[in-house]
Amino acid sequence: MSKFLKKLFLLNLVLAFLVGLIGAAYLYYTYATLPQLITVADYKPLLSSDIYARGGEKIGELYSSKQGVRILTKYEDIPPQLIKAFLAAEDDSYFEHGGFNVIAILRAVWINALSGKKSQGASTITQQTARTLFLSSEKTYIRKIKEALLTYKMEKNLSKEDILYLYLNQLYLGQGAYGLAAAAETYYRKPLKNLTLAEMTLLAGMPTSPSRFNPIVNPKRAKERQLYVLNRMATEGFITPEEAKEAGQEVLKVQTKKVYKEIGPYFVETVRQLLVKELGEEMLLEQGLKIHTSLDLKAQEKAIESVDKGLRNIDKRRGYRGAKAQVDLADSEALEKFLSDSREKVIKEKNVTLQLKPDGTLVVFEPFAELKKKSKEPLNIPPYIKINDVVEGVVSKVDDAAGLVFVQFSEAQGIIPLSEMLWARPFNPDLHPGEHLNIKKPSLAVKVGDVIDVRVLGNIFTPTPKPGVKSKTPPPSYKDYASLSLEQEPEVQAALLSFDLETGDITTMIGGQDYTKFKFNRSYQALRQTGSSFKPIVYAAGLEQGLTVGTPIMGAPIVYGGKNTDPANKKAAEQESDEAWKPENYDGKFTGDVLMRTALKRSLNTPTIRVLEKATVPYAAAYARRLGIYSPLNMDMSLALGSSGVSLYEMNKAIAVFANGGKRFTPIIIREVTNNQGETIIKDLSLDQRFKEKIDALESEFSDRRVEYKKQLMAYEQKKAAQAPSDDPDNENKEKPPVNGFFFDNPNQLISPQTAYLVTNMLQGVATEPDGTGGKAAALGRPVAGKTGTTNGYYDAWFLGYTPQVVASVWVGLDTEKTLGKGQTGGDSALPIWLPFMQFVHESLPVKDFEIPPNIEFVMVDKNTGKPAGADGIRLPFVRGTEPSATPQTYEEKQVEEKNFMRESF
Repeated sequence: MSKFLKKLFLLNLVLAFLVGLIGAAYLYYTYATLPQLITVADYKPLLSSDIYARGGEKIGELYSSKQGVRILTKYEDIPPQLIKAFLAAEDDSYFEHGGFNVIAILRAVWINALSGKKSQGASTITQQTARTLFLSSEKTYIRKIKEALLTYKMEKNLSKEDILYLYLNQLYLGQGAYGLAAAAETYYRKPLKNLTLAEMTLLAGMPTSPSRFNPIVNPKRAKERQLYVLNRMATEGFITPEEAKEAGQEVLKVQTKKVYKEIGPYFVETVRQLLVKELGEEMLLEQGLKIHTSLDLKAQEKAIESVDKGLRNIDKRRGYRGAKAQVDLADSEALEKFLSDSREKVIKEKNVTLQLKPDGTLVVFEPFAELKKKSKEPLNIPPYIKINDVVEGVVSKVDDAAGLVFVQFSEAQGIIPLSEMLWARPFNPDLHPGEHLNIKKPSLAVKVGDVIDVRVLGNIFTPTPKPGVKSKTPPPSYKDYASLSLEQEPEVQAALLSFDLETGDITTMIGGQDYTKFKFNRSYQALRQTGSSFKPIVYAAGLEQGLTVGTPIMGAPIVYGGKNTDPANKKAAEQESDEAWKPENYDGKFTGDVLMRTALKRSLNTPTIRVLEKATVPYAAAYARRLGIYSPLNMDMSLALGSSGVSLYEMNKAIAVFANGGKRFTPIIIREVTNNQGETIIKDLSLDQRFKEKIDALESEFSDRRVEYKKQLMAYEQKKAAQAPSDDPDNENKEKPPVNGFFFDNPNQLISPQTAYLVTNMLQGVATEPDGTGGKAAALGRPVAGKTGTTNGYYDAWFLGYTPQVVASVWVGLDTEKTLGKGQTGGDSALPIWLPFMQFVHESLPVKDFEIPPNIEFVMVDKNTGKPAGADGIRLPFVRGTEPSATPQTYEEKQVEEKNFMRESF
């Protein structure tokens, strides 16, 4: 060998050594910097957090955009047969190899070389776990090297069972589900332990390509893959060929991804926002928290139903806005597309169960046509549509002579009789309900091709014969038609809140008519004028200032000039009016003197103004804030009639104080939050936390006032002790002690129990007596108190009501602050939503009466004058010492003598 060749050989040898050394150094460095994974405790996956109602029902999931839903499952809790299904599908020699299957690699290389493309993979479960845990899916040599090193590291440090635990919890199985437990819940609504062999093998076929083998997206491919897994299990001896065949013939029920937001979307979003603030987004969305809330699922479902029905009735009183769209029935393709789209929309909204047949076809239960063939009775409604559902349809025929409208919807057809669309006159909210006229024939509202909403009333349409009309010919048969009514989606919005007075739970929350369209939560974000629903606060302030439920109040006309002066409401403070303000009662009429209880019961405006005169605006406003009203208030006489914008949450809390014997009511929205180890990290979180700054400001204000009161009381006591006894005990000029008002030593006793009860008693009259504005609430059939509210122009309608167990309030209005329509009062719009909800929640509750506190005396008084009366009077409650005496003037003189500390302190 020449010297040149020797030098070249040595040079190549050195270069090879250097390359090897560099390669070894790179491998060592790469190995050393691989993720730490010595035990399964080092596995920290992103875990979704679950939200539960107070009955334990799951109502929501929260998870990071980087990750879908994952439920961590211990290895011993995974069924052995399910593990075998994955081994058969992905790595049948898993327990024999050391992380790499050399035979499988050689086989894959040979097959891929022959086919000229990569059609065969050879990754073991350990390699797949390494890749999905820590590496990207990019196809590069560097990634392959890291995967091999990490595979070696895992096999060295972890047991085979540990690696399987990581693999089965980490893998993605489509529909946003990560890990076996999440996939079982997503596709089957089942825990892992309840899966059948057929269900297990469907999941086991998905890891290689979750989208390609997804039974919802590609049912035929999913079925083929399932059969492959079953055959592999039989080949490996995990199951018998007979078991494989039987499982392959099983009709599988699979589910579309469950949408929890339809149950309590505003509630769930409120919980999320609170916890993001308390815990941070990362912890909430990635650490698998269990969030137990106050929501009562059944009550929430009833609230949704009551709001929907109530808003539809209100909207119908406003008239019909016309068809949503038009379909050309002469165009068969356009009609078929409309019906197909409407069918898919219903299926998607309902999260219906689908059936994967042995031939790979996916159907909703069974094809509707097949069901009709098998049914002995007429079947006119598809199985995914239920009685009372509202669906979209297209008018196929209008028969004015018969008074019928024929409609095609989804896979079915139905009929709307004229009696179920009488309300469909042209839209006009300016008409009073008494001025509305029913339409005389269907064609005045709809025409062929109109896309409309219909409610499914029954499976078979049966025409109602006209009274006294006998037909010589038999009526036509409509056995193939469902019975329908005309509907329209409401423009009107509503909010509903309810509290459990015994537990403190916020049991229901409806923040609007449709969360998907507008996520603004009207239950606490909307500040709307309260109208007469604010009056109980004014009357309570009047009671504290010396009035009684039996005090005669003047109902004559009253005139004011106005100026807003509340420093907390800068906008209102700048508003001045030179015009006189002449408040009137709802009916435009004035009364003579009426008892205070009667004035509130009938919601009379001019007497209420005079109650505020007695209480004073500053005192009444302070009283409202004492009850928890933190929104700015209009500091003029219009305060009495609810001119200020206040949230439903504030109003519901305020009346809860009356219902709670004057004690503070703190609504709880989250009962407990536990981490992934089961440790409690939050307990009893109130929705008040969202408004902490505003509420703390109120508490600070009243704390200062309490200190000032105690100072004045001490000064009075010292001065009294230093004075000599007076020779004239009736001296009108002697100093009076400061009045405590509502500054009690117990900070949770916001107002006196006696005042709270007197207000409740007055509100019982509103809700149960025939001339009360909320008299329809008497249908609840138990002791109930409540107050209606209607604003000028019918922009807002309210009903606040409570029993000894539950307090619930409803607001109705339009976001654009337009009129609901003439006559749309709180009693006609909000109360009909409140009543069926409250009837439902009280079905399982015992009948209870409102507790009467100490120092309350009942006296028979004249219903007009308030003077003592005999058996022909009315029985009213009074705080002991304020009841009317036989000499009424004595009581009046007592009022003149009193100097009220609270009144002067403002």
